[in-house]
Amino acid sequence: MDETFGPTVQEWLSEAKGDATARPARLERLCRILDLDTATVGTIRYQLIHRTASAVIEAQRYCARDAAMIVQGFCPKRSWFDDYRAFAEAMGFPEAPVGTISPTKVCDGVELRIGWVAEPTGGPVKRLGTARTVPSLTELGRVQLSKSFFMRDMLYSEVAMIHGLNNAPDDPELAIKAGKRLCEELLEPLQDHWGRIAIRSAYRSCEVNSFCNEMQRKKKAGYTCASNESNYAGHIWDRLDADGHMGAMACVVVPSFWAKHQEPGDWRILARWVHENLPYSTLYFFPTYWAFNIGWHERPERTIKSYAEPAGIFTP
Repeated sequence: MDETFGPTVQEWLSEAKGDATARPARLERLCRILDLDTATVGTIRYQLIHRTASAVIEAQRYCARDAAMIVQGFCPKRSWFDDYRAFAEAMGFPEAPVGTISPTKVCDGVELRIGWVAEPTGGPVKRLGTARTVPSLTELGRVQLSKSFFMRDMLYSEVAMIHGLNNAPDDPELAIKAGKRLCEELLEPLQDHWGRIAIRSAYRSCEVNSFCNEMQRKKKAGYTCASNESNYAGHIWDRLDADGHMGAMACVVVPSFWAKHQEPGDWRILARWVHENLPYSTLYFFPTYWAFNIGWHERPERTIKSYAEPAGIFTP
């Protein structure tokens, strides 16, 4: 109910993988349709640009003279309305009221309107399966994911604790299913070989991750979350990724390894061992204590990257 519109244009361009060279041209075409300047849309949510241009393209396909892009808001807090308003202003609509439709703007020969509609809601926000009471969260925390790890171990979040956010999954069944694979196939064998591992950050709810990402985009210190979409089947265990695949990720520290290996580049010893012994999908190493994100995924990428020196992609 308070899910974001996805990455900004800047984030969308920077997240490009195999289609990195095609994205600027795609953005140029979409902006041309909407009469937007590509140089000024960096902070606009890419999804809003894409969906609005798609409405124009579909109107042209059916030889229609009119098109509309309507946002249906379900959150009583009107989350992310500021993003919509920023897009509306970029489109030339300085007024972006709720419950009405904009004047027309001719885009590529089509008379386009945009709008935000929301039904009045009362009472607390209810999410499917989300623990909202102490007993229900206690029960979720008692779920054993593997011989050593419980769901409670995976739910701690400084962001959630400081800001009073609920870091519990909307889909507990999917989160537990993905978490079991992460713990049984990666964390347990890692701990069996190297000794106790410490969980730094594991599961994140959409609510917590999107807030953290928003603070990161505002350059607030201590917030390091990518967009929700890029974290589906990663830190957000209870959402499938864009291709419909399941995954889970945790950021961990191996204290015994750090105690013996603190020379520059020593993290590669651990990275090589994981690569040779575990069915991981992604690894991402950090300088502090050689902490690293370790991800399990139904379609493993088998990639290793690092912020620790030597930074970049590591090929064992």
